[in-house]
Amino acid sequence: MNKIILIGAGNVATNVGLGLKQAGYEIVGCYSRSLESTHLLAKNLNCILVNDLKQLPLHDLLLVSVPDAAIADVIAQLPKTSNIAYTSGTISLDELPKTHKIGVFYPLQTFTKNKQIELKSVPFFVESRDENLEKELLTLAKHIGLRAEITSSEQRKQLHIAAIFVNNFTNHLAYLAKQHLEKHQLCWENLLPLLAETFAKINNENPKEIQTGPARRNDLNVLEKHVSELSGNEKEIYKAITNSILQTYHA
Repeated sequence: MNKIILIGAGNVATNVGLGLKQAGYEIVGCYSRSLESTHLLAKNLNCILVNDLKQLPLHDLLLVSVPDAAIADVIAQLPKTSNIAYTSGTISLDELPKTHKIGVFYPLQTFTKNKQIELKSVPFFVESRDENLEKELLTLAKHIGLRAEITSSEQRKQLHIAAIFVNNFTNHLAYLAKQHLEKHQLCWENLLPLLAETFAKINNENPKEIQTGPARRNDLNVLEKHVSELSGNEKEIYKAITNSILQTYHA
């Protein structure tokens, strides 16, 4: 499975495509509805820009990295004789056409186009109803990453939910903290050493065991003062997370 065509030219396709190329795989073409993104990715990968899904160059695998809502529609347009894999964390195989040979090639990481991730540090999760395709995808994942395993659609869904907590929610909390400091003419950089230490500790210890702060101490006086200073979404988020911590340690 050496010749690969990328369907999609967004954050995931860009990073996975570059990672596959660096691992020695041949990206023979890429396709996307966004011509600007496709031109850029084709240039970076030195591959053909595909204009029509019905006229694909010779390939071993079609790797689909498009928004979840578009996956089923895109796959329905692809040749039924092709090996197909998609990179979503949420779409179950049961939601997709059974007329095609389809697998999952899910990298559990957050990607942006302007920062290439070292894929050897990324865990990959593989699944397929076709045993041979599943083995091929697992081999592909192991060639470019240190961790790769077969998981069911249900397991993948739960991994994605946990990833939302760790990545998307954490990032949003950091945004709220930055916004709060700017509102009070304070410098965001003052929090960066704390943020770095928080993640350093999480990397090495059980998060439950290293929880600190007024909610962990059950310091209701401090909590009430904080809540009185907040309003809107900030207040509701502060209260919701505080209540979760109180229930975890003081229920």
